[in-house]
Amino acid sequence: MAPSASGGRLEPVRGRVRLARLALAGGAVGLFGVTALLARVHLPGHARQPATSLAPPGALLQAVRRDRLEAGALAPAHATPEVVSAPS
Repeated sequence: MAPSASGGRLEPVRGRVRLARLALAGGAVGLFGVTALLARVHLPGHARQPATSLAPPGALLQAVRRDRLEAGALAPAHATPEVVSAPS
């Protein structure tokens, strides 16, 4: 005689399977929540501080201009006399 599918021996097994599924689903939801929270804390989608200029400080620019002009590396372009004066 074959045991029936709805026999009393399988009920405890089904209960454990149901419990395991619930535990896995709850763990997955919990893990998703924790990772979403950590991502929100550590990777914000907006700047928390106002943007600052990437230009160098003015004192540095003045020092570079002064040093480069003294060395002759940067100098105003000299135009030829023909270009400067128009023929009359």
